[in-house]
Amino acid sequence: MSAYRSYFDHFFATMPISRTNFKALGQGTHTALTQAALGAEFNAHLTALQTALDGFDENLTDAAEPTAGGTEAYRAARKQWLLFVDDAMKDYVTPRLRKLPAYADFKRYGKSKLAGLDQAALLQESKLLLELYERYAAELGNPGLPAAARAAYQQLSAADLSRDTTGAAKSQARVALTTDWLTLARALRRLKAQLELRFEDPEQVYRFFDFSKTHAATKKAAKLPRIPAPAPMS
Repeated sequence: MSAYRSYFDHFFATMPISRTNFKALGQGTHTALTQAALGAEFNAHLTALQTALDGFDENLTDAAEPTAGGTEAYRAARKQWLLFVDDAMKDYVTPRLRKLPAYADFKRYGKSKLAGLDQAALLQESKLLLELYERYAAELGNPGLPAAARAAYQQLSAADLSRDTTGAAKSQARVALTTDWLTLARALRRLKAQLELRFEDPEQVYRFFDFSKTHAATKKAAKLPRIPAPAPMS
């Protein structure tokens, strides 16, 4: 098991609690322990907890959201491009090139074939179709067709780039979300371990942690891998 995965092996890292409440839990623990003044052995742990709290962004609630905006824009541009290809085939390519060898080239990039391609392949194959529009503009009888095709393709390309950028930002946010959550969880875990060295009674340990606001993770709460929380030792 990797060191990264091992951080999930305690309930502070896997609690079903919102990020706002998780930070409030950490701040409450820091305040309670500072006021209790239990001794020098807690100082380093309290410093680590404060550092974790300072680096914890409770507003990172959208990191688990799907990239709906980018995806919807791409789907709309893709649909528009495929519609353009289909209309061009019906209005110009088939009527004017059907009996010519060039017709077979255009058929390779028909709407149904392009629709079955993934994102990267669609962009690449569509570039080749643009070249055909340019090459046979005169035979197609519509000098403006290549420019119209480029405009439709550019919308698809721009939407694809936007979706990739949005996806990268979301991925980075997820990494940040997971990292600061684990840092705070680790600080709380180590403080709990120090408290267990001081107190034999679990109630004396747990009185420094306020779990009253724990709840099932909502759509916008941090979705971390979960394992059953261990029961307090008696």
